[in-house]
Amino acid sequence: MRSPHLRYTTGLALCLMLIAGPAWGQQQGTGGGIQAGGTAYYTFARPGQNTIEVLVLGGQSGIYEVGENINMGQLVALSGGGGGGGRRTRVTVRHFRLEDGQRKKILDQDLDDFAERSQYPSLQDGDVIRIETSQKIGWRDGLRIATTALSLTLTLLTVFDINVR
Repeated sequence: MRSPHLRYTTGLALCLMLIAGPAWGQQQGTGGGIQAGGTAYYTFARPGQNTIEVLVLGGQSGIYEVGENINMGQLVALSGGGGGGGRRTRVTVRHFRLEDGQRKKILDQDLDDFAERSQYPSLQDGDVIRIETSQKIGWRDGLRIATTALSLTLTLLTVFDINVR
């Protein structure tokens, strides 16, 4: 029979692996650009072209230095803000601009509606674009969650030798 201390340590290690393991497996690439203090800086302009800086949050977040003639649709495409696609993915584009010392929302639109626009909003230096991606939970996701919860419960019951009566 194993000692209670060894069982406790083993159970704790297994729980940490089940909880933290998937987070270690996820890798986020920077997708190019320069990392400076944790923020990526991307340049998309021709040499000698006048540029503006726009902060993009979501997609490949970072500061984008782009030519003055680039529109918001092109910037969303450059930043990879289209989401993973599919029927379960919803992408919302929000555009903020500093006016009278306060950030004001200029645009709040789903990407599907945004893509159908005949003309995209212009960009100005200092604008902030927020791209939010959300996914609906399907039956497969629910099954994965239930399976993980059941596996964790059975592991804890086995490791701690809990008798259920």
